[in-house]
Amino acid sequence: MKVFIIGGFLGSGKTTTVLKLIKKMAADNKRVALIVNEVGEVGIDGNALEVAGIPSKEITNGCICCSLIYSLKVTVSELADIYKPDILIMEPTGLSFPSQIRDELLGMNVMMSFAPIITLVDVSRFTAEMNQIPKFVEQQLREADVIGINKTDLAGEEKIQSVETFLKDMNPDAYQIRMSAKENESVDKLYRLMMTEGETVFNPIDAGGAEAKSKVTERTNSIEVSNISACSGLYHAGGKLSVKDAGALLEGIVTAAGMEITKLNPSFVGHIKMTVKVEDTLIKVSQTAGPDDRLIEAEYIPQEKIENGGKYELRFLAAVTNVKKAALEDIVNDSVSVFLSEKNLAFEKQVLESDSKKPILL
Repeated sequence: MKVFIIGGFLGSGKTTTVLKLIKKMAADNKRVALIVNEVGEVGIDGNALEVAGIPSKEITNGCICCSLIYSLKVTVSELADIYKPDILIMEPTGLSFPSQIRDELLGMNVMMSFAPIITLVDVSRFTAEMNQIPKFVEQQLREADVIGINKTDLAGEEKIQSVETFLKDMNPDAYQIRMSAKENESVDKLYRLMMTEGETVFNPIDAGGAEAKSKVTERTNSIEVSNISACSGLYHAGGKLSVKDAGALLEGIVTAAGMEITKLNPSFVGHIKMTVKVEDTLIKVSQTAGPDDRLIEAEYIPQEKIENGGKYELRFLAAVTNVKKAALEDIVNDSVSVFLSEKNLAFEKQVLESDSKKPILL
């Protein structure tokens, strides 16, 4: 089983990249399994990454490189024993240190090899991230084997070259690749690089061999280092929504929440994400934050049609820098409530385990 770990800070394009990689691997007749990690209690990207025939597990409410490492090891063992995949893809939370994940897995009694660890960078917001959370970004990137300089379609050549030079000084051993995860050509190139056997620049690690060495320069709790506050939740809503109306609703909520967060920290970086499934479409709206450009992106992902009788699950996750968690929770919940009320939708927020100490089944 070959393990792909796709890391990168919040909003760097991990989910889009993983979706494209899964399709590429399936076309090559690879048996693929997937692990998705979310820092919040309620998962968001696990729904977006549902792919027919691909076994997947979602690990929420923490980071698999530190607080949830036991859950990760159990999940890896189960996937290896039950599904026996050729490739296991891990998409950790953007607040993780991917090299710590690999190091924790090296001692497991599971036959694994590791593709080079890739860390994605949103080139258009890299400067803002370095200004807000320099220690976290530096540690995440210094331990990468491959740095994917992503979203090059959103930045000019001068900006891209500046980031490339900075990253080369920070991690001279890492292989750099320019990419836009929305373009198949970029992901095809990344896939070929990751599957290359014996490429010395990557030093692929055999988990059972003598060459298994740590790349971690400083073992830490990644969430503490990130200085990020995060909250997530699940609303049950009832009424009538079309796919178009649902997309507009989520865009309104995410935009309003971002504006209120900006009042507390005009330079915040991070993201706000929401999803809802309507008929045969999963709508995912996200705001990736940088001080100069707060981009709203909407994805409409075809999925198996459901008959929900006018009942919907709205999931949200917000994770931003230098805003107190209580204030962040109030902003998101107020934004959700206002927009659902305006649409005359009956709604109720599901109580989470962290609030009630009772189990929640999602």
